[in-house]
Amino acid sequence: MDQFHRVITLTSAELRERWFEQSSAAGWAFVSDWHHAAVDALCEACLLGQNIWAPAERLGSVRADKGVSLGETLADLDGLACVLPDIADGIIHRAASLGWAERMTTPRHAVFDPLTGLVSVDYLRTRLGEVYRAAEVAGTKVSSTHGLVTVRLNLAGRIGWDRLTPLILAGDAMRTVFDGGQTLARLADHMAIVLTERTPMLARRTHLLTGMVAERLGRDQQADESPARIWIERLPDNAPAAVDLIGELAR
Repeated sequence: MDQFHRVITLTSAELRERWFEQSSAAGWAFVSDWHHAAVDALCEACLLGQNIWAPAERLGSVRADKGVSLGETLADLDGLACVLPDIADGIIHRAASLGWAERMTTPRHAVFDPLTGLVSVDYLRTRLGEVYRAAEVAGTKVSSTHGLVTVRLNLAGRIGWDRLTPLILAGDAMRTVFDGGQTLARLADHMAIVLTERTPMLARRTHLLTGMVAERLGRDQQADESPARIWIERLPDNAPAAVDLIGELAR
C-alpha cells in the first residue's frame, strides 16, 4: 500500500520523466520526437483517475503521424505501465492502437491495406502468379519451394473498430518476423497470410511469430479462447488451385 501511495503522489512532470527513462532504456530511437502534449495529457489522466481512453487514443495518432510503428508505440506504453503498474494498460493499448490505426487510413500505395500495412488479396494473387510462372520455367514444384504462414484470429465478442485491433497487432508482428521481402497479405478481418519460401528457418520464424502474436494480443484479449491460430499451409502445384485455396482461407 505504501508503494502504491508513493506512485500516485508523483507529479505529472515526474511521471513523464520516469516514463521517458523507461522508454529510453527499452530502446526508443528518436529522443526528440518522444515528448508531446498528448504525453502530458495521458500522464495527467492517469494521476487524476480521469478517463484515459481519449488521451491514449490521441497519443497513438501522434505516434503514427511521426512514423512510429505500432510495435514501438505499444512498447513505449509498456514503459508507462512499469512506472504505474496499477493502470489499466489493456485499455491504454487498445485506445492507442485505434488512434494509430485511424491516423494510418490514408493509403501509401493502392496495394497496401492502410490499417495493417499488409497487401491486398488482388496483389497476393499477382504474386502467386509470378511464383507459379517462375516455378514452371525452373521446372520445380511450388509446394516444395513456397508455403503460406497462416494467421487466423479469434474475433469472438468484438464489434466495430475493436474487431480490427487484433489484425493491426498481428500485422505489426508479421512485418517484424518476416522482413526479408516476403508477401504479407490481409485476406479478411480475421485472416492474414505470409507467402514465403520454404527455408530451413521457416519453422523457427513461424514459432517466433506465434509467440509474438500471442504476447501482443494477450494484452488485448477479451475472450477466454486462444487469440490466434498460426500454421504453415501447403501450396498446391498449380496456380488456379492456389487461388481457390486463398478464397477458402478467407472465409
